[in-house]
Amino acid sequence: MEMTKLTNFNNKNTKNMKKIILLSLILLSFGCGSIRSVFFDNKIANKEDFSVVQNVVHYKGKPFAELQAMTWSLDNGELVREMNFKLLDKEDLNVIGGMIDYLSDRHQGDEIEVEFDVPHNSDQFKL
Repeated sequence: MEMTKLTNFNNKNTKNMKKIILLSLILLSFGCGSIRSVFFDNKIANKEDFSVVQNVVHYKGKPFAELQAMTWSLDNGELVREMNFKLLDKEDLNVIGGMIDYLSDRHQGDEIEVEFDVPHNSDQFKL
C-alpha cells in the first residue's frame, strides 16, 4: 500500500516538474527573442545588392567597403585566412551584416572582418 502512495506521489511530481520545465523553456525562448530584437535589430541587406570590383565591395552600385588587409592565423590548429575590410560608406551600418554574409559565401572558410571609425562621443558605441 505504501509503495502505491509513493508511486502516485512521484508521478504527480514528475508531471508538475515537466510542466514547470516546459513553461520555463517557453518563457526563456520569448525572452531571448525580445532581447535579440532590442540588441540586434539590424536587418541583413540582400546579397544580390552586393558586387565586387577589384578590391572594393559595392552596395547597390556604390562603393561600400575596401579590402585593407589579408592575414593568416592559426585557429584551433587550422590555418585560416582573414580578410579585413574598411568601410567607405558609413551612412547605413545595417548593411554590414549583409556584406559579411555575401563575402562569406564568396570566400567560404575565410573570416571576414569589418572596420570603421567610431565617431567621437557617439551615443551609439558607448562601452
